[in-house]
Amino acid sequence: MAQYLANPIYDSAFKYMMQNERSATLLLSSLLQREITKLDIIANDTPVIEEKSGVRILRLDFAATVINPATNDSEVITIELQKSYLDTEIMRFRTYLGRKYADPNIAETTYEKSWRKNPDTKKFEYVDVEKKKPLHIVAIYILGHTFQEIAIPKPVIYNFANPVGIESEPIADVMKSHFFRSLTHDTIIVQIPYLKKNAKTKVEQMLEAFCQDYTSSQSPQLLEMNIADKPQDFQELVRPLVYAVADSEVRKVMDIEDEMSAYFQNYKSVTDEVEVLKEMAEEYKGKVEEYKGQAEEYKGQAEEYKGQAEEYKGQAEEYKGQAEEYKGQAEEYKGQAEEYKEKLQEKEVQIVSSMKTMLSFGIPVEKIAESFNKEVNEVKQMLGI
Repeated sequence: MAQYLANPIYDSAFKYMMQNERSATLLLSSLLQREITKLDIIANDTPVIEEKSGVRILRLDFAATVINPATNDSEVITIELQKSYLDTEIMRFRTYLGRKYADPNIAETTYEKSWRKNPDTKKFEYVDVEKKKPLHIVAIYILGHTFQEIAIPKPVIYNFANPVGIESEPIADVMKSHFFRSLTHDTIIVQIPYLKKNAKTKVEQMLEAFCQDYTSSQSPQLLEMNIADKPQDFQELVRPLVYAVADSEVRKVMDIEDEMSAYFQNYKSVTDEVEVLKEMAEEYKGKVEEYKGQAEEYKGQAEEYKGQAEEYKGQAEEYKGQAEEYKGQAEEYKGQAEEYKEKLQEKEVQIVSSMKTMLSFGIPVEKIAESFNKEVNEVKQMLGI
């Protein structure tokens, strides 16, 4: 019997699932293909919204103790998970990862014996000294889209460090080096559009929780599948998504996500039209000036020939007529320019409406001003605040 699940492509549903320690452990251990014995959320960010495009980026950070199946050794790593539904700037991913590399808190605290001078007794003592050991980073990107430049129809792509020597010979032991592990990171990329039903591998079977082929005809916010036919780990993974269907707060936020997506699509359409109208207005403004200059030029020629002998008087009248003709054309384009000016004023009203909508969604006035390339005081004046 088919059941409904909250669609985890929505940030609110995904975050609801990942706040469940068991579900988060199952998903991350499946992606890492490593057993996780301990998992802690160290950062639980709200979605970051790009003001001009509406692209949302959800970021979750974890500290995980994982077991190396080859050696059975345990290691504490940090997992930087970023999820984006629509295409976004790669620099936003790089900047966030760079901040994590620079964060002194992304480290394991250890104690080593060392000689230190006691400030009270002025004597040297052999004491425990705190050391910060940077953790190895695994970056996971869950994308609601595929790569822009090239089609790589793989739902999961792994890029792990593969150190080699000068003759390209593998050097396995370097992976045990704390120096090497601290200065390199592994990457896992999930392309949701390539996830399909009835997957064969264990990783893809677990990721069927994101497969949009299961999207319900009732609502894009829901997936519809027979969970009882799936493996036990999968059933445990998606259990929070089943509960989320009946959670009014989660569904409310999902509604807001839909509204925000629709709003930004409309916003982009309006702003694109405004840019086109601006370009057209500038084009016609240029033509007005061009024909105005030609009119003045022919008018001057008419006056010049008028002063010449009678035989050229006819030519002078001819050029005078041309001057009037171009003057008329100049007036025509001037009227067209005024028409586009009125359209721009209408779009200005739409922009004010867009600003008010952004304000109602809690976007700060400063961010609104930045989006429209205006001063904050000007935006406040336009909004009447």
